Amino acid sequence: MKRARVITLSLLVLVPHAAAAQTNAAAERAWKPFFAAFRAAAKRRDREALKKMMSPDFFTTGGGVDGEAREGAFAFWDDSHVRGWEALDRTLAAGTVPYTYMRDARDKTPMRVAPPAANVRRRILRGDVDWYAIFEFGADGRWYCTVFVQCCD
Repeated sequence: MKRARVITLSLLVLVPHAAAAQTNAAAERAWKPFFAAFRAAAKRRDREALKKMMSPDFFTTGGGVDGEAREGAFAFWDDSHVRGWEALDRTLAAGTVPYTYMRDARDKTPMRVAPPAANVRRRILRGDVDWYAIFEFGADGRWYCTVFVQCCD
């Protein structure tokens, strides 16, 4: 009986860690192809491809249009004063790093941020970051861009 209890407790402790490790491994494998496709779609201004790679509740500076945040983002980026498409290209060209800044430590969802400077508090406070993008690995095993905003007022 004691042995069964030890095995049960061990499994309760180890299974969540194993599941998180599998999620992180899947996220790492999926990241490079996703990011290459996302950058290419952004460069082509391919709205349909981008919409599939952006979360439905995508958050952006400028808000949404009739409840559709992705369409609102495209309209905002099209504005010649905003120059959002160029900002997106520059932000993505800087690369990404795992996102840790301003995150709940209990949240183990794989996330990445571009540019890498957006992950450093002092760089944000000094105004070194104009725009940033956040990417999140979804429960469906796919990456999504969840945020692209002007930084930091």
